[in-house]
Amino acid sequence: MRDDLMDALSSLAAAPAVAATKTTSTAQGTAGSPAGSATTATASAGAKDTLSLSPLAASLKGPSLDLFNKLKQNERALLGDLVDSGKITGDDVNNALMSSLKQARRSSFATGSMMFETQNSNLFARADSVTADEILQATDNTLARRKELVSRLGELEKNGQGGSDDYSAVLRALSGMEPGADPRGSGRVNGPPRSTRIVSPYTMNLGDQRFQQSGAEEAASNKLKEAGVSLSALSDAARGMAEDDVAGIVKEQASQMADAMQRNGG
Repeated sequence: MRDDLMDALSSLAAAPAVAATKTTSTAQGTAGSPAGSATTATASAGAKDTLSLSPLAASLKGPSLDLFNKLKQNERALLGDLVDSGKITGDDVNNALMSSLKQARRSSFATGSMMFETQNSNLFARADSVTADEILQATDNTLARRKELVSRLGELEKNGQGGSDDYSAVLRALSGMEPGADPRGSGRVNGPPRSTRIVSPYTMNLGDQRFQQSGAEEAASNKLKEAGVSLSALSDAARGMAEDDVAGIVKEQASQMADAMQRNGG
């Protein structure tokens, strides 16, 4: 079943999810034919085999398929077996994968916002005088640091160090709690009121569907959990994709902020 699933997924990535058919010919020896010879069978005499995509492969699409391919082999096999058994459907897997990706995006956005503020507390302290170039540079620095940390997490996981102290330290850093970083709000308690001017590109649109789970996606996640699927494994696999997605969103918002500042002489 696993080999069939992977073959089907390769086909799905390159072509629409439709069934394909092929005709095979079976060599038929006759009394008057030399030993080992074969005759060409016509289409009507040939045996027809239908190669249809599995229910799971046919249901996965776009980001869900990309995330599925990032799962470990045993995790992909488990999902395939559950779909084949009828305990869950291919659509359940597709929706649950999307749910995990959206959750990972929200987590990346929230922790990225914290990191941006702790690494750039000076910008918030003098928000009224921050320039467009400073916003763009601060954004690039934060995103570069996050990319470095996510890469480090991947190395540790690959080496079987997922529960190590180093791994925990990287997770804390991703949450904006690196050693030496200015804690959120530090140095401003007794200072002048904080400016209302927005200087962080991490401003989430609550209606953005890239972050918001649908009812079907939430229900699918619960269904997979009840079937014995580790949702944390899905979230871990989604981390890298989510970071890339959020980086694109944040860069776009930083560019828009910079443009607005430049129009206003900033």
